[in-house]
Amino acid sequence: MLERSWGLVAAAGLVLAACGSAPGPVELLPPGNRLLEAVAAGEGREAILAAAGEGVRINDVLRRALPAGPPGRLRFAVDIPKRARLTFAVAIDPRHHDRPGVEFTVKVRKRDREDLIWTQLLDPIAHENHRRWVEATVDLSSHAGRGQELVLETHGFEETGEPARAWWATPAISVPDRRAPLVILYLVDTLRADHTGAYGYERPTTPELDAFAKDAVVFEHAIVHASWTKPSVASILTSVLPGHHRAVQLRDALDPGTTTIAERLDEGGWSTGAAIANSVIYAPESAFDPGFDLFAGLHGEGDRPSKLVGADVVVDAALSWLEARRGLPNFLYVHTMDPHVPYAPPSPFDRMFEPHPTEGHPGQDPRTDYREPLDRERLLAQYDGDIAYGDREFGRLLRSLKTAGLYEDALIVFVADHGEEFLDHGQWLHGRSVFDELIRVPLLVKFPARRWAGQRVAQQVQAVDIVPTMLESQGLPLPPDLAGVPLQRTLAGGVAERPALAEISHRGFVAHGVRTDTDKYVRRFAPEDDELLFDLTRDPLERDNVIQRHPERARLLKAQAEAAMAPNPFRYIVRLSGAGRFDVRFTAQGWLEDIEATGLGPEERWNLGGNGRFLDLAARPRPGQSREVSFTVRPMGAPVFLDGRRDGRPLRPTDVAVSEEARRPSSFPYRLPDIDSETERGGGANLFAAPRGDPSGAQVWLALPPGHRLMEFDEATRERLRALGYIGPG
Repeated sequence: MLERSWGLVAAAGLVLAACGSAPGPVELLPPGNRLLEAVAAGEGREAILAAAGEGVRINDVLRRALPAGPPGRLRFAVDIPKRARLTFAVAIDPRHHDRPGVEFTVKVRKRDREDLIWTQLLDPIAHENHRRWVEATVDLSSHAGRGQELVLETHGFEETGEPARAWWATPAISVPDRRAPLVILYLVDTLRADHTGAYGYERPTTPELDAFAKDAVVFEHAIVHASWTKPSVASILTSVLPGHHRAVQLRDALDPGTTTIAERLDEGGWSTGAAIANSVIYAPESAFDPGFDLFAGLHGEGDRPSKLVGADVVVDAALSWLEARRGLPNFLYVHTMDPHVPYAPPSPFDRMFEPHPTEGHPGQDPRTDYREPLDRERLLAQYDGDIAYGDREFGRLLRSLKTAGLYEDALIVFVADHGEEFLDHGQWLHGRSVFDELIRVPLLVKFPARRWAGQRVAQQVQAVDIVPTMLESQGLPLPPDLAGVPLQRTLAGGVAERPALAEISHRGFVAHGVRTDTDKYVRRFAPEDDELLFDLTRDPLERDNVIQRHPERARLLKAQAEAAMAPNPFRYIVRLSGAGRFDVRFTAQGWLEDIEATGLGPEERWNLGGNGRFLDLAARPRPGQSREVSFTVRPMGAPVFLDGRRDGRPLRPTDVAVSEEARRPSSFPYRLPDIDSETERGGGANLFAAPRGDPSGAQVWLALPPGHRLMEFDEATRERLRALGYIGPG
């Protein structure tokens, strides 16, 4: 797909040149037919073209790049527009940071004459800031004209024979005064709709957003599909529900068969950039980067992953990308996260709202700072200060767009991935439920030429509507696999009410909900096991469970929720080994499915009962003749418990061995391990291997289907997750 789209872009550029139109901006990656000469560390044009556009990740910033191992020479045929600039980034691969440096040079060639216009020596040994991408802009205006050539060269003090020793990344000729389509997705992590002025909040937290609302459409009931970042953002970027994109739990990656908006626009010849503060999104294991020319994970103090990456840093990176791609069609994804815990706004925003923090009561994290009722108000004040600080930076981005002449024709989508709870339903933070304080988010859309400016829409819309809105705004086709519909059609009155699905399977909290314009059904699986129904017209705060009064309505919405539930991606494997008589029961707070049993004799049996809620197994293994049963559970993350008897007595911890380490349960009923379990993540547990030594009794482990990927908890990954509080300090 990528090579085909790049070929179309290159061909379009050649056609325009042949037609005699004025030279315009151009991406040099993909190189296409523009690449006249190519060599890197002894490899020729064919090898370089094969590697062109590879995503190279250095210090959590991924860029598409061309290999430049010295001696290297890349020569491009170009027409240079008036006021043109060449923008690019260069780097030495981290595997060679302990080697002598590389000199990068740019030349303009015409009629066999080459003029040196830029040079820089990268020396990672001597300069720490050379151990990352180094950006550069070169003025080409004095070389404007047709029939030019750009030459990118590298020279080294030693030759390693490795083309991937050095890189030229995202080279492009940009033109500041050339108009081109622009789509911006501006996402604020952990922002409640009801803490913004546009949605009626009394505190002045969002004056910039409120002013933006006059140019935009405010969707008063916008629903996201999960209450924590990874699954919610995945649905925003793909228009696919969590059960299908599969990026649901902490260790899940985005399904490789799912297409992001960046990939769709890249296929249409757009430049695609992202500036991201949340390390869960920019972690390579999450696989959110396909389709992006730039996917910049931004670090905090000490150049390390951190929640405390201010919106100013993110906005700076976003504006830098836009300036480097002027005149080209651009899609930009901006992800700030100031309202995320810990609530730590910079001065003066830390004292903007009362009550102010005091000694011993900083109001930053409810897990450590909630000691008295007034602490809740301090936490809210600091949370609101974070919102106000982020709002200031959003306003700075908008002013920069206006100054550059980019604002008027741009499509700008402002949204949050989820909200935050402050004991609204007895919890803190997010990722613990699907109540409205978490899944109803601000959604404001400024359409090109400010169409529909100032309108407010009460009809419920959904996060999956964002991708089709972007595609339709640019006249691009809507693929049939999208779950959403363009918001333009809602504005035109052509979309009937659609129930919105939301789910959570995150660190022991599992729930699914169906929300309509007037009511909401919630099925909780863990830690609670119950059903809820709320009349949102009478009870917008979701306090009164009316499920007993409206059983038929509950059944209708329940069927919709269950139809969208996906099973765990893994299977539970239970092997009975050794000798003895086992009578065991597996009980699920969801449904056990796809049962498979092997080795059972004629008097042994398994039985699925309770409409799939429990599985009974009666077996008598013998030494060397084990019995085995496997199954999945739906929905993802629903707890499964093991209990039973061995030789007529209750199971003991020594009767059960879990995972490769042969861990023993502490009590029964025993909750089987889950890939998102807090306990099973630590200590190096390998849940995907049978217990070592074939111990006698019930052996339990997990099995993944072929090709399914999970995030590995190496130290770099654990550092990212610790920075956001998803795992503990150990």
